[in-house]
Amino acid sequence: MSRRRVSIKDLGEADCQGWLQRRKDGRSFLGGKWKRFWFVLKKSSLYWYGDKMAEKAEGFINLCGFSIEQATGCRKRQYD
Repeated sequence: MSRRRVSIKDLGEADCQGWLQRRKDGRSFLGGKWKRFWFVLKKSSLYWYGDKMAEKAEGFINLCGFSIEQATGCRKRQYD
């Protein structure tokens, strides 16, 4: 099974999760637009979904070999 076909429920308890902004690729002069996604970090895998109950991930990044730490501040508006 592809890692992008994993539902949030199938991941089980996440190490960290929440709303983040991701810039969608665009061909306009100013670049792509920012869109809100639900991100889930599970071990060394980062998934993003269109909403909290999605059945399929929009994308996946393997973070093996990277160092991950929580940010101390936020410059943008936070979502519930």
